[in-house]
Amino acid sequence: MPATSDIQQEVNALILKLRKVSDNAKARSQSAFKEAAGPLVSAIQGRAPVSEEQHYRYSTAKLSGKIRAPKGAGNIVATYQPGNVQRSFRVLTFRRSAAVFIGPKAHKSDTGGLFAGRRVDPYYAHFVEFGTKNIPATPFVRPAVAAAGPQVLRFAAELLKREILKTTKQ
Repeated sequence: MPATSDIQQEVNALILKLRKVSDNAKARSQSAFKEAAGPLVSAIQGRAPVSEEQHYRYSTAKLSGKIRAPKGAGNIVATYQPGNVQRSFRVLTFRRSAAVFIGPKAHKSDTGGLFAGRRVDPYYAHFVEFGTKNIPATPFVRPAVAAAGPQVLRFAAELLKREILKTTKQ
């Protein structure tokens, strides 16, 4: 079984080869990586901790300068149903990059209200993964990548080989 760095080098070589033979290599490689990323997204979602109760985000009016309002004086701005972080992980693509990323999908607008079902706000995902001074870390992304990463890279390499064969046959 080849090491992860060997597979990564093979994937990089296949991307270069695809760029040489295809005019739309970015789109073809992104589609292959999106398809290959499915098992990794599932692994991350499967390992993500799910709370048993809903959580809230508060807006605390500042009394003066940087002093926060007393506990219980804030207004509830957002309500998070259990599984919010778990549901937020997906495959992300960006216009300026040929790479495909996997992470929590954050919405830039409409950050208040109820986050349930398909509506998610994972602003606190890094707190769960890495912890804070008051909350212990609960790593779930790094173990999932360690477990499913090599399999995903091999699958991506196979899909890139298929794309190259398809392109050269046309």
